Amino acid sequence: MKKRRNSAMCIALVGASLTIGAGLSPPLHAQDQPLSLVKATDARGVLAVLEQAGYDAKLKPRKDEDSETAIEVTTRDGDVSVQFTDCQDAVPDFCETLVFSTSWNRKAPMPDSAIAEANKKFKYVSVWRDENGDPVMQWAILTRDFGIAPALFLNALQRYLDIVRDYDEVAFEGDEEPAEMAEDASPTP
Repeated sequence: MKKRRNSAMCIALVGASLTIGAGLSPPLHAQDQPLSLVKATDARGVLAVLEQAGYDAKLKPRKDEDSETAIEVTTRDGDVSVQFTDCQDAVPDFCETLVFSTSWNRKAPMPDSAIAEANKKFKYVSVWRDENGDPVMQWAILTRDFGIAPALFLNALQRYLDIVRDYDEVAFEGDEEPAEMAEDASPTP
């Protein structure tokens, strides 16, 4: 029993050191509570890990059968949606994957060459265009039903946020107003 308590304490210490290393102060109660494994089957558990690490996070439950549960995380480096995917309707509360997702709103659609360059430059993430031509970045983390350590999850989130921050300039590179908007903005002689 003593060995088990020590490993739980070790996980809590790793989680606390990650948050301190990221410039965040863990809440006082987070230092005393062992962090549970992060599972795509447990949205409230993922939310608790994010909150214990000091993130501003809010749960957005499913609205209908076609939508996904998500947690919206607001940070100084950008907003991230944590989506719960690879769910099986036949098995209640069964999801295997967490997906970090961020989108940018451009004035003009992002060109194919810029999407290809982004996928080449920013490894481990997928960049694509939505129906409006705006870039969307995603990174999937497989948790299966047994979960992953909170420290691993928080480290992945921080790495993803670093990529989002670095991508910010690329997302708007060459973004110009569409012709009809540019004409309206120009004064007539």
